[in-house]
Amino acid sequence: IARFTNHSCQPNCFTRTVTANGKNHIMLFAKRIIDRGEEITYDYLFPIEEKKIPCNCGAQGCKEWMN
Repeated sequence: IARFTNHSCQPNCFTRTVTANGKNHIMLFAKRIIDRGEEITYDYLFPIEEKKIPCNCGAQGCKEWMN
């Protein structure tokens, strides 16, 4: 399901790594109430790299780059 979750500089979710049954899982948590039909987004938090990946999230205050 996570492959359908997009990056945003102003996301409505955040991630945490949790351990269940001895395995690590990345969980998404809502930062606020999410409206029906609203896209689920989180900040990918890519590491800083020399080659920049442009951000096209369109959020107010967009950082312009995902890394």
